[in-house]
Amino acid sequence: MRIGFDGKRYFNNLTGLGNYSRWLINNLNDQIPQSIVLFHTKKQNEYNDDISVITPEIPLLKSIWRSWLIVRNLKKEKINIYHGLSNELPFGIHKTGIKTVVTIHDLINKRYPENYAPIDRWIYDIKLRYAQKHADIIITVSEQTKKDIIHYYKTDESKIRVIPIGISKKKASSKKSDKPYILCVSSFTKRKNIRTLLEAFESIKSKKINLKVVGSHGNTSKEIIRLAKKDQRVELQFNLSNKKLNELYRNCEFCIYPSLFEGFGIPILEAFSFGKSIATSNISSMPEVGKNAAMYFDPKDHLSVRQAILQLMNQDIREKFEKKIPKTLQLFDSDKLIDTYKSTYNELMTTI
Repeated sequence: MRIGFDGKRYFNNLTGLGNYSRWLINNLNDQIPQSIVLFHTKKQNEYNDDISVITPEIPLLKSIWRSWLIVRNLKKEKINIYHGLSNELPFGIHKTGIKTVVTIHDLINKRYPENYAPIDRWIYDIKLRYAQKHADIIITVSEQTKKDIIHYYKTDESKIRVIPIGISKKKASSKKSDKPYILCVSSFTKRKNIRTLLEAFESIKSKKINLKVVGSHGNTSKEIIRLAKKDQRVELQFNLSNKKLNELYRNCEFCIYPSLFEGFGIPILEAFSFGKSIATSNISSMPEVGKNAAMYFDPKDHLSVRQAILQLMNQDIREKFEKKIPKTLQLFDSDKLIDTYKSTYNELMTTI
């Protein structure tokens, strides 16, 4: 069995879709070595030496190769199954006889079209429409995304599989920061709702705890930087290394994630993996991930966010939630979820 994967997110994205791609591919490669082939638009100096990486012979028009011409390479490499890891498949692959899987993480472009330029909305819609129609199996990371696919595209429900993202428990730390802090790991885009978080925190006058918001720049970065300057307790950090991010997780008091909509909600699981309690939104996929181990609030109401922060500032309340984390993490056990992926590929192989 030879499985081809779109390598764009594996190499280019440091968080989110990149973490998902590396989690899946590296774990699969550990268990079924020599079966994994990545297809990427350019050669990489550093990657897993055990994984084959195929690049275009002529490194021009990379987006066209990734969306169209890659099909020739898939046939040349005798790929049995191709897995698109981020909402798309190469056009024309349905004519090749290669079995296809696509992971659709979310349909935020359909739910929040105002956040995208018209040309981007058009491109995303074409890619999603083709992928959901022609994929042999669609994987979503949450029931929320499954519902959205069916709602927006009338997709055949029988070919959709919900497989959450897995995570491994991290090494906890007894070390505490000199100044206790709440950690929010998030990109700085409108949907992530950081402004409401800052409003809620500003209304808490306690000087006993700080707030650190870390992540990648987005369309609200300038606004959030301006607002954060008004409160000396708030610290913003951008584009951190995994090592630094892990250190922040280990040493924080608890985490918070006020997003207005998610296809999954990886920061919730990341907090759990470090044994940290988290307060998060009570909508979309967040309760699917947090289960009963998270505290919830209305992300559109800064007073609701404020109340959740105040409650988790209480150590006794935090400990009640922390005790529920191990059982919740069992539902996202990495080995079990990788076995589910392998079963999915094996099922497709029987139809070739």
